[in-house]
Amino acid sequence: MGALSLRRSIVLDPLEFKLSRAVYIRAMSGLGLNFSNDAKAAELAGDYCSSDPDQLWSLNWETVTIYMPPYTGNPNPRGLIIAVEGFTLRKLLGDGVVPDIVVTDFDYEPDNVMGFNGIVIGHAHGDNLDAYIKYAKHVSRLIPSVQVWPSNCSILIPGFTDGDRAVYLATYMGSRQIIVRGFNPDAQIKRSDEVKKTKLKLAEYFIGRASRLTNISISKY
Repeated sequence: MGALSLRRSIVLDPLEFKLSRAVYIRAMSGLGLNFSNDAKAAELAGDYCSSDPDQLWSLNWETVTIYMPPYTGNPNPRGLIIAVEGFTLRKLLGDGVVPDIVVTDFDYEPDNVMGFNGIVIGHAHGDNLDAYIKYAKHVSRLIPSVQVWPSNCSILIPGFTDGDRAVYLATYMGSRQIIVRGFNPDAQIKRSDEVKKTKLKLAEYFIGRASRLTNISISKY
């Protein structure tokens, strides 16, 4: 897989990235996550880039609707549509809604992302290298995202989970209104272990930080 010849990387708010990384590394300390391989993941991710990150600025970000697990139906989409994970992409397509963007780290029904014609922000980190290699090569419009300083053709978005990264992305792209559907930290999604519970707490915290910059409304379903 050859990366685009234009090997541009984008960093959205370096100071917020540094803060968010310090927060999530401290919060997840001792829970078994592999942050030591994040740099290796960032270096690898650019090799799978198949879509110029600059095209993100060509989209209309005025109003953005972000659907996260456990979104359950009745979509009522407004503006630009972002699906978080392959699970939510499947649900939206079943409801007749085609997202503009999918944000995923390929760990929740990733097969659904293969063949999707929109932009995929595919996140690479130290714990998903095998999944990234398996699925990223089958995505036709992939913009890699990373969680350390990027080296080529990728984007660094503050935050930690796919959901809060989607919110940060819309925020820094200039959205004046972000509608979040399906963010429910109390709902069991995929699993209910301490890692997942801590991730959801972090997502809630980071979405709260983004809400200082723009108007964000949240519904659990």
